[in-house]
Amino acid sequence: MIDIQAIKQRYGIIGHSSAIDRAINIAIQVAATDLTVLITGESGVGKEHFPRIIHDNSAERKFKTYTAINCGAIPE
Repeated sequence: MIDIQAIKQRYGIIGHSSAIDRAINIAIQVAATDLTVLITGESGVGKEHFPRIIHDNSAERKFKTYTAINCGAIPE
């Protein structure tokens, strides 16, 4: 069983809603796979936390370097 509160504390996620809890559960499920993941959403909603959750909870990814890329900052 995933301790949602522990994950929220570790990654600085504040809030209590079924949507945020579901997003954390999905991130943990994805971490167990070798899938490529694209995180999208409005500016300022905390998207940067979820790739980190996926990376840190993955069996293989966690041993590799984590690099965050702001796609919005890349010129056409």
